[in-house]
Amino acid sequence: MQRKFLRLVLSVTVFSIISWSCTKIDTTQVGADLIPAVDNVHTFADTLTVSGTQGILTPDSTRIGLTDLHVLGTISNDPLFGTTDANIYLEMKPGFFPYYFGNNKDSIGQPFAPDGTGFDSVVLCLSYKKFYGDSTKPQHVRVLELDPAETNFRFDSIYQTNYQPAVSPTNVLGEVTVIPTDLKNYTFLNSRKDSANYQIRIPLNVAFLNKIIANGDSSANKPFNSDSLFKTVFKGFVIQSNGSGDNNGLFYINLTDINTRLEIHYRRKNGTPIDTAHSSWAVSTGTSVTKSATANYINRNRAGSQYEHPAANELFIQATPGTYANLKIPGLDTFKNSIIHRAELILEEIPSALTVFNAPAFLYVDVIDTGSMWKYKPLPYDLNPSTLYNPNTSAQPFYPTGGIDYAYFGGNQLSKIDPLTGLQMNYYVFNISRYVQDIITKQNINYGLRVSAPYNLLYYGYRLPFSNRLAFGGIKIGNGNNPNYKLRLRIVYSKI
Repeated sequence: MQRKFLRLVLSVTVFSIISWSCTKIDTTQVGADLIPAVDNVHTFADTLTVSGTQGILTPDSTRIGLTDLHVLGTISNDPLFGTTDANIYLEMKPGFFPYYFGNNKDSIGQPFAPDGTGFDSVVLCLSYKKFYGDSTKPQHVRVLELDPAETNFRFDSIYQTNYQPAVSPTNVLGEVTVIPTDLKNYTFLNSRKDSANYQIRIPLNVAFLNKIIANGDSSANKPFNSDSLFKTVFKGFVIQSNGSGDNNGLFYINLTDINTRLEIHYRRKNGTPIDTAHSSWAVSTGTSVTKSATANYINRNRAGSQYEHPAANELFIQATPGTYANLKIPGLDTFKNSIIHRAELILEEIPSALTVFNAPAFLYVDVIDTGSMWKYKPLPYDLNPSTLYNPNTSAQPFYPTGGIDYAYFGGNQLSKIDPLTGLQMNYYVFNISRYVQDIITKQNINYGLRVSAPYNLLYYGYRLPFSNRLAFGGIKIGNGNNPNYKLRLRIVYSKI
């Protein structure tokens, strides 16, 4: 009886050790003391070469919704990836119809209104949330009106980053030069009664103010009577950075924030002394009137950059809309049957003294499935070991319902001092232990991997959010043949 009991305890213990060994948390952050020490007697460590090839660029399928942060600006000098131009297209409209300015009984420059009342100015305002690039360089931003004949810019469509509605190129409504670091300062309005900061303010010309006044009739069949009539006259705007040599960064704009609005300033009277005020049109989310149409055009031009002329031991990963790399680990095909305690895919930056442009906050690894019409699928097992999911089927859940467990899987940006150059360098570590164990134990297909810096993920026709900002970040990493910054897979294992 005692022998049977001892055999049972021993079996349970061995099974527990094997299971526990294959689910270690990230050694770079937590739980390093749980992995057996490498003693070359019971526990071993090998490093397998990973070979990468630069991904072929294809038209980007990313779609930008109304509530996403939109990108605006020009990067004119990124040595790694060249230039970027980003424009925002949007409709701004009143919050109700029939529409009137101010309060219902305000007198504002109409016939028979008191002297001293009237319209003063119109300002397009953008709520600024983040900046990528050189924030000390001025950006010249301008506003143009959409072409009056444009009919395809619709509220019920979510557009890709290569979409551009028609614009009247000569109809510049306003422009301003902005230094990003100055946007933290407050601007005071209406005799200092109101104020705002982190806001780009673009004064529009008198001609557009006069257009508003001339169409300010809310009677039947007039523009201010209904949403549909309003849109026949006011098609919308494009905001663009009028690229000069100094522009070198991107603004991140929240279109649905209260600080994004079209301000119409005026002097009014309503049984009291004349007062200054403003009314605001906004990007509608569809509560009172139909949603506003929006689009975010982002153009990358990598001509002349390091990406266009890479060394044989370099790879370039740029955030969406960007680039990626395909990875192969041929050594897994012949790796001896073992218990995998830890398998870490390690990517290291080739450091540079240029620090204006950040590396992506997260990189991501998925599987290249050449036998599938979808081509890519989520990495099995390791995205979130606490959630059951099956990437081999388009049925839910093919992706972890709880999202990625970054503490386990990794992929977040890490940094250290490079001992060769003394410069700070970024690196990324992915825990793919269970995926590797499955290949070695079950002889499953050793698919290629893809590493990228996505804004969202696209699998089986579904679009899933990811943790990066749009167009934010790029990095040059060493390939598997790089002598100093080698792309590699480190495996800690025990022989069976």
